[in-house]
Amino acid sequence: MSIAGKKIGVALSGGGYRAAAYHIGTLRALHHLGLLDKVDVLSSVSGGSITAAYYALHKDDYEDFERSFIKGLSRGVLWSSFLYLGGVGLVLLALSVALGYLAAFLAGVFFPNLPILTGICAALGGVVALFALLILLLKHSFVTLPTSKLIARQYDQVFFKGKTLGELPESPALCINSTNIATQVPFFFSKKDMGEYAYRVQGKSIFEAQHFPISRAVMASSCVPYGFTPITIDKKYLREQYGNCPTKPEPPKLIDGGVYDNQGAHKLSHDRSRFHTDYIIVSDAGNSGVSAARTTNFFNLAMTTISLMMNRVKRMQRSDNLYEPHQGREHFAYVPLEWDCCPRLLQGFVTNLKDGHLPPDVWQAHGITEEDIAQLRTKGAVGAAASERIIEQLKRSIGWASLEPRAPQQSCGELARRVGTSLVALSHDEIESLAGHSAWLTELQLHLYMPMLLTQSAAQP
Repeated sequence: MSIAGKKIGVALSGGGYRAAAYHIGTLRALHHLGLLDKVDVLSSVSGGSITAAYYALHKDDYEDFERSFIKGLSRGVLWSSFLYLGGVGLVLLALSVALGYLAAFLAGVFFPNLPILTGICAALGGVVALFALLILLLKHSFVTLPTSKLIARQYDQVFFKGKTLGELPESPALCINSTNIATQVPFFFSKKDMGEYAYRVQGKSIFEAQHFPISRAVMASSCVPYGFTPITIDKKYLREQYGNCPTKPEPPKLIDGGVYDNQGAHKLSHDRSRFHTDYIIVSDAGNSGVSAARTTNFFNLAMTTISLMMNRVKRMQRSDNLYEPHQGREHFAYVPLEWDCCPRLLQGFVTNLKDGHLPPDVWQAHGITEEDIAQLRTKGAVGAAASERIIEQLKRSIGWASLEPRAPQQSCGELARRVGTSLVALSHDEIESLAGHSAWLTELQLHLYMPMLLTQSAAQP
């Protein structure tokens, strides 16, 4: 439901269960402000897709959504993978022991007078067999280690209960984002459509989205490289063969949407996107802190490298959306976990105002004039006085006297940032620290950067 002909989009970032819990706060704030039922598009990535899809299926009763979703996040979905990997490990060990025993038996048959040789053959046979089996396992790991299928099954049991894309509501439109290795561009899932431009025949997608499982779409969105196997599309979801597409593309292999865009804002801000919106609220559960001290092996190095690339893309997106001169572009409000809930955010607004990054309708809604901005840009005492005057004006405009006492404690933010990005069960305190941080920050950022949206929403019946 648009406001004054302008569409509202909410981007829910990646970040595993941490992101899933963090986005509860963003939706909670939008609900309390009367904006949630006016959101036109939810664009999600990775952990954010869990929240987005679950909310879309339960949007008619917000309190029930939040209560049941928090209960779901208290259950981990990795245990089946751990059990499977443990079983595989035991099978490998048993086979290597059996092959070592076979080698010892054969040595005993052919060299009965050399018992030492029998022992050596047993040891070497077992070790060689173990290494050979490990190599075969890793070489064909997409088949032998179907971790994504196991997690998708858990997603379905805990959250989605067999629902398909066709059972999603018309509004808000849900755009679940993944990354296609075959084409190196985003691959999306929605109620009526899925795919990307390469998989179209006469302008129509070759995929049938109606009966595609939501759990598998969410898994494709959260398929972290090195941790899970890529998601493929079964032939039963094809309307046309790949060879009928003009570009003759390879079948898609889908991995985490965060590899391309970990904030989920790309589809909302792209001019030619069917999901383009005018107001974009970005709930970002990413934590830019990367520790070199924890990079102690090849796996750590691979994950750290991915984090560095994703953080770089995020900073570039944020810079483009927030720190460039406004020229009739979309309105953005960012809600990042890495930002503290403190008065410094007011000074950040003033800095953006001074640098010309804010649309006129934003600062006009706060009662700020062109004369105020001109004085703000003056060096020395005049500029400093103007800055203080504008901050006081902002405090009155956004109701800072009411907002400030409700700000989360610093310890809450510290706990929230310590939560990992895995799919391990979260405690009640962890969930509430994440949701509380996001809820307060969302409310503040909307008051600061989208005041006209709140005014127009309140005016609508």
